Amino acid sequence: MKNFYLILILLIPLSIHSQIDYGFKAGVNLNNSSNISIISEAFENKITKNNFQGFFIGSYASIDVIIFNLRTELQFSKTKKSNDLIQEKIELPITIGYKIMPFISAFIGPSFQYILNEKSNTFNLDEVKGKSIVGLNIGARLDIGKLQFDLRYEKGLSSLETKLLQKQSNINVANIDNRASLLSLGFSYKIN
Repeated sequence: MKNFYLILILLIPLSIHSQIDYGFKAGVNLNNSSNISIISEAFENKITKNNFQGFFIGSYASIDVIIFNLRTELQFSKTKKSNDLIQEKIELPITIGYKIMPFISAFIGPSFQYILNEKSNTFNLDEVKGKSIVGLNIGARLDIGKLQFDLRYEKGLSSLETKLLQKQSNINVANIDNRASLLSLGFSYKIN
């Protein structure tokens, strides 16, 4: 009986290890919108809420259990808003996936984000208080061997506002709510 338990203890880590995938990930933000609240008539509307673009790059790890998987990603993201406001952040999406077919899965889960840097050529930016954002991801993933493609929609859940200040006078002319509604296309390459 002791031999049975010893074999079982040795096989469990091996079976779990064989179900762990990891690799690299990159992609583009197809659309990123945030709310802009104009609070002064001095604001020249150079920034539109739907004209945001960007990219992300990072890594992922995934554990498969029968028809489900748990996937965590760590990525650097850079977003340009109307070629003027630039935001750089670290993102940590954690998703639970369900295999609809052997090569297609749907997933949902939270995304934790931390803003590293915000800058603008046209405006001065007020210091961001609390640089963390929480969002919700939902999407689908296509597996083709070592390649994976995913299309996801993300909605920000927590509030984080950036104040736009006029360059000359430092008067607050608008606020941007960084709770994004984001559609992104990602590409992953499985290492193991």
